Amino acid sequence: MDWLYPPSCAACGKKGERLCTSCQQQIIPIDHQQACPLCDLPAVGHLCPDCQSQKPSFDLLRSYGVYEGALRQSIHELKYENDLALADTLCHLLISLYKQQNWTIDLICPVPLSPQRLRERGYNQSALLAQLLAWAVSTPFNNKALIRIRETRSQVGLNAEQRRINVKNAFAARSKIVQHKAILLVDDIATTSATLSACAEALKAAGAEKVYALTLARTVHLDSS
Repeated sequence: MDWLYPPSCAACGKKGERLCTSCQQQIIPIDHQQACPLCDLPAVGHLCPDCQSQKPSFDLLRSYGVYEGALRQSIHELKYENDLALADTLCHLLISLYKQQNWTIDLICPVPLSPQRLRERGYNQSALLAQLLAWAVSTPFNNKALIRIRETRSQVGLNAEQRRINVKNAFAARSKIVQHKAILLVDDIATTSATLSACAEALKAAGAEKVYALTLARTVHLDSS
């Protein structure tokens, strides 16, 4: 199909690649040595104020790059424009990031959408990324281990505290699946990491021993949208 209908770069529109080499080179990787050691907020270099005031429930979050430019546009195309094949291209960034970590993972699962939002969108972009990553690193994948048990408003436009309140007790995990396991959560973007923390809290309440998180992008400012 790509030979008959060549794809276009999600960022610049150039024909032939879903994310061209030039745009990939414009992605700003996060320097994990200079980021918050817990939530990977870039350009901090120490435990960020949010993690100091309220430690997240996950054990560690790592993100590939800063949420701007080509990476931001690519995620937007995947998430809102039905460019599902772009998940394969973007997942290579997650694979690269995962292989840099010294994690022992028993199960990979995505941050779930609510049934209503899943019906509206037709797919969960985080589940696409998580399943591709699981295949690539030969680790079990399960998109039923964690579920969203109540509808929440969009996190866009909310500050850190509002985001935490919005997703509080919004998730539940299945003990039979996650108990005594190290879980890797996968999502597309971490802004304040409130959603990932709420997911990790649910997983640990169900008996998970460790919860790590991996995202394609990390926003620079805690209160950004």
